[in-house]
Parts: sequence; structure tokens; C-alpha cells
Amino acid sequence: MRLHAEHLERRRGLTLPQFASDPSLTTLAAKASAVPDGDRSINPNPYALQSDTLTFLRGLLELTAPRSIVEFGSGASTKLFARWASQHDRSVTSVEHDRRWVEELSGQLDPSQRRAVKMVHAPLRPKQAGFRQFMSYGVLSELLDDVRQADLLLLDGPHMSGREIVLYFVLSHCRPGAVIVIDDLRHYAVFEMIAGLSPLIAKCFAATTIDDNSHGLLVLKCLSTPGVTRVPTLSAKAVLKSYWRCLRDLREYGTGD
Repeated sequence: MRLHAEHLERRRGLTLPQFASDPSLTTLAAKASAVPDGDRSINPNPYALQSDTLTFLRGLLELTAPRSIVEFGSGASTKLFARWASQHDRSVTSVEHDRRWVEELSGQLDPSQRRAVKMVHAPLRPKQAGFRQFMSYGVLSELLDDVRQADLLLLDGPHMSGREIVLYFVLSHCRPGAVIVIDDLRHYAVFEMIAGLSPLIAKCFAATTIDDNSHGLLVLKCLSTPGVTRVPTLSAKAVLKSYWRCLRDLREYGTGD
């Protein structure tokens, strides 16, 4: 899609870090990608997960049978996870910043699905990491147990000014064996934050990319928890860019209160 494809030129010179090797992850991703896609329609909302990603997630559910799922950014994936979790007596924690979307989405779930899903309204708040500024979920510390227990995690929110904070939170606290799906790898800001991961963090995770996905996916498997890691400052340019992204996202999307 154009929103994501137009970022490919900007990421020239950036490379993904050297992740650890785990053939089982490559096999898992290939099998999940091979699941027949019954719905090939394109969602007109360029920010929403497309049918190919939802099909991939459905494949992961069937292949890994996660006991606990955590997603950052609610939407079509929430309904997919809710249906599966309600049928298999599993649990989902869905984190979303927009109060109205939380209420609307909750209303689209049937009673058994609502029992399986913990919807977390998490308005965006200013967060500082070193000299960089972010607008991210204000309740991350309250989600520590959810992340530590999750077998499958989806990172698709919040907007680009706050997603890096969530990435480091997830990588710092996920348990060995957990599978993490990161959406929007084609987007420059997401590719940039992955490229900024240190070798010490990267060696704790196996990785594979789904390059033919509409948004681009990076799939990680936690091999060992790296411990609490910090968002890097990187450069003066990165500091200025972080403030600009905050102002842009705040003006366009608000805090979600």
C-alpha cells in the first residue's frame, strides 16, 4: 500500500540487526503464511491490518495455540483473537488509546468473546527516554504481568511517536518462547526503530520477515529475556525527530482520553 511503500526509499542505509538463528521460527512463519486466505479484500483504512496479516495471525493461532495473547492497538485483530480465545478457553489483553474505539469495539464482541478479552483503555501520555520525547501508553507498567505471561504478542500501536517505547517494554519483559509480531515493517519509522536495536538485545531473539505482506511484518521469537533495556538516544537528529513526531501525532490523533 502506498502509505507503507513510499517509505522504502527513505530507509536506504538502514539495516536490521543480526538476530539469532532459529530454524523453527522460519518454519513456523512459513506455515502460517501458507494458510489459505479466504478474504482478499483491501481495507480502505491504510492504518488497519489487511486480510493477509489477519490470515497470518490466524495461522499462528492454530499452530502455536497461545494460552495468553497481548496486543497493542485494537481493531480487526481483536475480533480475530476474541473469537479464537472464546472457543479455546484462552485470554486476550487488548491495549488501545482511543476511548471511543474501545467502546465501539467492545460492543462488536459477543458475550463469550467479551469474557475472553480484557480491553485496556490506555490514553497517550508524554514519556521521556534520555533526551528523546514520546507519546505512548500511560499504563505500561500496569501491563507487566500480561506481557510476562503472553505466548503471542502483536505490536501495532500506538502511532509512530510512541511505538518505540512499547517495543522496548515488550522486549524487556517477554518470556522465552514468546512470539512477537511487529506490523508496519515497511514504514520507515518502524524499520528505523528495529534497526536501532543493540546487538545485545538482538542476540536474545530469533527473527524472520514477511516481506510480501502488505505492511511488512517482522516476527520475533524470544530465546532469552535481555533484561530491562533502554530506548537509545542515537543522535541529535533523533532527538529533534522524536519531538516532531510527538507534535504531529498529538495534533492529528489526540491523547484518546
